[in-house]
Parts: sequence; structure tokens; C-alpha cells
Amino acid sequence: MKKNYLKKFLAITAALSMTVGFVGCGNEGADTIEAGSKLKSDEETKVEIDPENFNIDDVGEFTIRVGVNSGDGNQYLKILDNHTGYLKDRGINLETTEFAAGINTIDAITTDQLDVGLFADYAGVNRIGNTLADTQLRAFATIRKSNAYNLYVNPDTIKEPKDLEGHTAISMAGVVFEYDYGKLFETYDIDKSKVELVNVSSTQEAIALAATNGADSFWVNDQIAPKFEEVGWKPLVNISDVDATMYTFLVANNSYLEEHKAEVAKFLKVSDEAFDYIDENLDEFAGWVQADIGLDKDLVIRGWKEATHNYTFPQDAYEDLLKVEDWCYKNGNFPTEYDFTDYINTDALALVSPDEVTWQAK
Repeated sequence: MKKNYLKKFLAITAALSMTVGFVGCGNEGADTIEAGSKLKSDEETKVEIDPENFNIDDVGEFTIRVGVNSGDGNQYLKILDNHTGYLKDRGINLETTEFAAGINTIDAITTDQLDVGLFADYAGVNRIGNTLADTQLRAFATIRKSNAYNLYVNPDTIKEPKDLEGHTAISMAGVVFEYDYGKLFETYDIDKSKVELVNVSSTQEAIALAATNGADSFWVNDQIAPKFEEVGWKPLVNISDVDATMYTFLVANNSYLEEHKAEVAKFLKVSDEAFDYIDENLDEFAGWVQADIGLDKDLVIRGWKEATHNYTFPQDAYEDLLKVEDWCYKNGNFPTEYDFTDYINTDALALVSPDEVTWQAK
């Protein structure tokens, strides 16, 4: 019976959208018919969506605005969609905007330029810790778990981690590299006051500094490592060596996740299916990436294979967030200790992938 009510409601809203004019959940300045709006105003017909009665094919067309970094999963989804219509054919209008780092997507969410962004564990934990009074940010899916970052160094100046004292290290303000360096300094007893940290706004700037001997180290992922090897830099330490395995998450305002739970759930499910398509057609897809954004085909394939590609929220990702928060608080990143449990909302993911939501609050 619940399912019949839901289908009846969705049919009504679909008909209304044809007469009023559909506007996706990421757009402004026009009348909007949103999935769930009728149910919220009519308690007699209200149906709570759950995995048993939810069907992504019952969700109407919508727009979702997502912030991406160069070469990340959501940028790849957009490239796939441009070439195949994979998301468009399922009623999803994916709008992407590229940013230099995940922290920039958080800024764009808070100014209503985006619906969904991403952050590496440290960046999200640090930002929320410094905006506790007014933040609505919530992590809602784990994108990836990765150890594919190494500290690349100029071998002429850095032979071992302790050699960083008296030399220049490249970082980016507010991003996970701050955490990686902090863990590095602790692990190898490096006096951080003797290391000059220089912030850049992009990886391209870091490569330029490396090429001109303007710095001595930078955290580099496997996908762009060949660019640093071309200028003679070599890997010295992996993030796993300093207990800084990186988790990356999708993030949105809680109000958005509550109002558009069905749309977010569909986006996650169709994205997972699209990632499977890329797995099965990786060579052809990598050629599209190279043609569209200039990233070398071999690097696309290499970067894709080193990571998993499906949306989850496991216990280890949750515990990583708690660990990073504890480290940040104890290192003076923010004045008030907090529990990241309160900044997670996996309701949408649980609609379509309940077996992948395995975290439990401590």
C-alpha cells in the first residue's frame, strides 16, 4: 500500500512539473516542484521513504550541482555523461565546477554555488571544527580510501625525513597535506619550526616550484607522480608510513540532504553503476578524458586502477574522522573539541546501498 501511495504521488508531481516547468534542485530563481513537497504538506498521504518502498526510477528529472577536482570521480562522471548520456538518460542533469582542492568546494556550498562537494578527512574535520556555531555541513558518503600519496622530494637536498629541517616544503592551505606534514613531523621527530611551509593554490604551481628548485618536498598522488619524476624528484615516505591513510567524502548541507534525499540517493546509485561502466570500458573512457581535459590516457588508467570506485560509509571511515578530529583539537586547530558523529547523514546512501552503510556511532 505504501508503494501505491508513493507511485500515485510521484505521478501527480510529474504531471504538475509538465505544466509549471521543471527546475532541478540545484537551480534558483524559478518555481520548483520538489519530490516530497506534497507529502510534507499533507500528513494524511505522507509516506516515509525506506529501502523497501524506494525505487530510483520513480524519481523525476533533477539537476545536481557538484564541485570536482581535476581527475576525481565526479569529474569523470561528467566526461562519461558528455560522451554517452549515461546520467542524462536516467534523468540526472549533472552540473560540475572544477576547484583546485576539496576545501574550495566546501566554500562554494556555504555560498549556495553548489549542492554537493567533497573533502579529504582533515579538510572537512578542520573546517567544521572552526565553524561549529553555524555549519550545516554533513558527510554523506565515502568516496575512497587511499594510500596513493607519497612525499616526493628533491634528492639533492633531502635524503631522509629529518633533512626537511632547514628546507622548504610545499603545502596547500586548509587541505589534507597540513595533516600529512603534521603526522610526518611527529613520526620522524622533525622540528616543524625549522621547516618553511609554502602554500600553493594548485598542483601546477607545485610542479613549477619543483622544476625551478624553489622547494624541496610535496605530497603527490600516484596519478601525477610522473610529472614530479620528470623534474628529478623521488618518493621518500608514503602516507601509510605516518598513519595518515586518506579518506575522502562527499559533503552537503544537511538541509539539502533532507529535502532532496530521493534525488541524492538516485545520484549515488546511478553513479555507482556509471563507475562499473568505466571499469568495463576503461581504455576507451581514458581516451575521452585525455581528449577533454588533457590528462594523459596512461595516467588516467593508472589513477583509476589504484582506487576503488563505489559509495560506502564503513566503520573505518567513521573512526578515521574521529581520529583526525582528536588530532586537530590536540594540535590547536580549533578551540572546542567536538564529536564528528553529529556531522554525518547517510540516510540517502542507506536508501540504495544499505549494506554499504556499516558505521555505528561510538
